[in-house]
Amino acid sequence: MSKIHFSEEFYKRSFTADDMKSAYLKAVKWYASNVLSKAELQRVHVEFIKDEQSPTITIHLFAVLDDEQEVFSQHCKCCEEMHHSFFINENNNCNICAAKGYQNRMEQKIKIKRDYYKELLRMHVED
Repeated sequence: MSKIHFSEEFYKRSFTADDMKSAYLKAVKWYASNVLSKAELQRVHVEFIKDEQSPTITIHLFAVLDDEQEVFSQHCKCCEEMHHSFFINENNNCNICAAKGYQNRMEQKIKIKRDYYKELLRMHVED
C-alpha cells in the first residue's frame, strides 16, 4: 500500500556567505535553532537548495500532515452517515468512492498546519 504524503511549503529563506560551505553552515545552524529545537514544529520536512551562481543556500520548509489514515477514516465515516441518511438500503459501495472530499479535507488540514507553523516561525525566529 502506498502512503500519501500531503505537504505544503510554509517558509523559505536564503543564506549567503563568502563560500558555499559557510553558507551551508549558516543555514544548518539557523534550521537547528529555529526548527529542530522547537517542540511545536513536528513533521517538518526541509530541503536545502544550492544556488549554482553564488555561494547561497536556500532552505524550504514543508508542513507534512501527520496522520493521513485519520483523515481518510473521517471521510469514510461521513460517507457512511450520508449514505444511511439518504438511502433505504444499509449497504454502501466503497468501490465507487469519489475521494474528492478526502482530498479537500487534507487540503484544509495542511493549510491550517502551514499557517500555524508560519506564525510560529514569524514570532520566534532568531536571525
